[in-house]
Amino acid sequence: MEYGGSSREFAKIEEGIRYAKANGVTMIIGAGGASVMDSAKLIVFGFYHETDLWEYLKGKSPYGLERLPLALIPTYPSSGSENGMGAVSVDSRTGDFGTAYGIPADYALLCPKYSLTLDKGMTTYTGLVTLVQLSACILGDKNKMSYDAGISYIRNVLEATRTLQQHPDDLDARGTILMGASLSTSSRLGIGKEEPFAYEIYELEFLPEVLFGSSYRRSLTSVFPRFLQAMGKHHAEEIRDYYRDAFGFDGSIEKSTQKLMKLFTELCIPMYYEGTVSREKVDAIPCQTELSKEEVFDIMQALIH
Repeated sequence: MEYGGSSREFAKIEEGIRYAKANGVTMIIGAGGASVMDSAKLIVFGFYHETDLWEYLKGKSPYGLERLPLALIPTYPSSGSENGMGAVSVDSRTGDFGTAYGIPADYALLCPKYSLTLDKGMTTYTGLVTLVQLSACILGDKNKMSYDAGISYIRNVLEATRTLQQHPDDLDARGTILMGASLSTSSRLGIGKEEPFAYEIYELEFLPEVLFGSSYRRSLTSVFPRFLQAMGKHHAEEIRDYYRDAFGFDGSIEKSTQKLMKLFTELCIPMYYEGTVSREKVDAIPCQTELSKEEVFDIMQALIH
């Protein structure tokens, strides 16, 4: 039986749990993008832990606890949720959000053909979102082997993204992005990280979702270059090394950021939003980052034409 319209909205996840219980479901297959796969994780876990599911999204550990069997099939490759332990949910009724860590899939099927229905724009996003997530893994990594591997993955994903601009049916290129997305959540990268600052991109990307009603993919890719420039004031050596090694950009962090924005723009990814933001609205959104409130506000301001 099919449960359509799945999303990371907590109300839909609760509905999915009730649907599974009412119909005697014994296994769940989540086929789709990040939202579908994350909601499938939370449904298989919430099947046995519905009453306190939100507590797990806010930090309670779900490791090793009972759940339904789960298979995930990404049709929109980029999040790596099929190979990761995390599951995100948002409760629009309260404006709160959370991530449960420790709900793996039992099976993950990576088939490039399943992404052929994506149009050119969505296909480009699969590559660039994967690039950003791989970058978050390796930025600041002091382990040479995992850092070099990550740089190689980023370069290959970027090449595959460019290839798909001209040859959208290239299954090898699609497979490269699929594999890159899974590797970004494999725990095989970032082995030598001494500071987790790069993962704060996931805190920052949530702000445009709230402020502009943006999708995750657009928010992540539009925030990323500005995030790098802001973090360059605190982690200059790591940011410069990343720009040089991943893209061959030399010179100042500011100029490298402009080149990265140009690269994304040339791939037809919008880097700006329409509208206005206030300091009060930005400050009201939860955001755990070493950046100051002023720096966070400046990033949001830079997103507006």
